[in-house]
Amino acid sequence: MCMDWNSIKATWRKALDSGDVKVIVQITPRIHPEMSDVPLASDFAKTAEGKKLIQIGIYDRGTIFRPYVLPPGVPRERVQTLRVAFTETLKDAEFLADAKKSNLVIDAVAGSELEKIAMEMFKLDPAMASKLNEILK
Repeated sequence: MCMDWNSIKATWRKALDSGDVKVIVQITPRIHPEMSDVPLASDFAKTAEGKKLIQIGIYDRGTIFRPYVLPPGVPRERVQTLRVAFTETLKDAEFLADAKKSNLVIDAVAGSELEKIAMEMFKLDPAMASKLNEILK
């Protein structure tokens, strides 16, 4: 199965502790500190193309998995105002305390980073895009 580490810890804690469940690969761009002995997906790529496909098809796709989006044509200054407000909310002590009570992990990605990832996907070489499309079917 493929799940977020926080979900795995919450759902499968007993099985992890007993060894009945084992994480075999991380589909994140960096080793998670709690899983330093588990390899990254990119460790298995044998070519630069393979690493690129993993970056775009797994890492980048996972990063933009649950975005908050606005419709086309929203003025840039309004987008920036909303990004700042969202970022500030995620730093708010009361918000964080409520999240902690609910066992929610707050691990947001900046809107500018999400935009960069999305724009890179649009610049993808057509042959690479076709190959990625086949893999993701």
